[in-house]
Amino acid sequence: MDIQDAASSRASQTMSLRQALEQLEKSVTKILLVTDEKGRLVGTATDGDFRRAIISGAELDDTLDSIANRTPFVFRDDDLMDVESELVSRDIDYAPIVDADGILLGLAGQKHLPRTSDKVAPIVLMAGGLGRRLMPLTENCPKPLLQLGDKPILEHIILRFREQGFRRFYISIGYLGHMVEDYFGDGDHMDVHISYIREDKRLGTAGALSLLPRNMGMPFIVMNGDLLTDMDFDDLIGVHVKTGATATMCIREHRTNIAFGVVESDGHRYQETREKPTLTHHINAGIYCVSREALRYVPDDKFYDMPTLFSDLVNAKHDCSVHLMRDTWIDIGSKSEFEAAQSRFMPSDEEGQ
Repeated sequence: MDIQDAASSRASQTMSLRQALEQLEKSVTKILLVTDEKGRLVGTATDGDFRRAIISGAELDDTLDSIANRTPFVFRDDDLMDVESELVSRDIDYAPIVDADGILLGLAGQKHLPRTSDKVAPIVLMAGGLGRRLMPLTENCPKPLLQLGDKPILEHIILRFREQGFRRFYISIGYLGHMVEDYFGDGDHMDVHISYIREDKRLGTAGALSLLPRNMGMPFIVMNGDLLTDMDFDDLIGVHVKTGATATMCIREHRTNIAFGVVESDGHRYQETREKPTLTHHINAGIYCVSREALRYVPDDKFYDMPTLFSDLVNAKHDCSVHLMRDTWIDIGSKSEFEAAQSRFMPSDEEGQ
């Protein structure tokens, strides 16, 4: 099975048949995915559809929606378990992937295509925390909406994902969550699609996953809503799939400078003193890739964090992996970290003139 971004096959329903034929000629898949102005799938158009329409008297200036097959077979993004066998049984090479609202997300095929990425993978952003360490800044504003430059933290995060081709988001909200929902809405103005996971009580970084659809059809990314990073999320998904892990945790190298001499001993026997050493550890970066199978272990309506989920998966004999990231990574957990992040988004003197 191959799942790819649908950008090269997407065509507007108002496009003329002449323009559509030119696009079809350049298409690797030889299928056009016809969409409306909101990105919803209207239908599909293949070479056969064009031939039949022209034989029936269609003009090249007619619009594409006039010949589109409006009842194509489609996959839902929450049910992609048997894609290849379904395509084979129906004797078709490709089928569109849509979400519950009919938004076009990708294209599934049984032939090997040049890989772009699994851009239909959903993104789950945890934005329901209290932000206590940032009080009083978060007294009347949830931390995800604190401004960095001209945009809130969470908007920077969503735009970064969008730049990489991801369009489907679930945002977990709790404290002052209505402000997050009012600001982002359904995401249409950002060319993304947003659904909300509403926590009536604090459920933790993994507990909120119990509110996701249980039939999530593919590995999805989970990320804390107060992180800024330029990591390649395609790479994370690729590592996760390649290792066959049920869950993958991103880790970072963290160094601690000890201001004293560290004494090594064996019982009462002195061995050596290391003067002011630097200790290197790997820390949890707050970014994960999770397969649907992991959702079975998340309890309902209970506080539950991601490290506990990983422990429970390992105890149940599931493979879990780590992904060492060396990309830019900013955790906005305290006032000093927030101020440091703000400085990165301040206009330069030249821009301010």
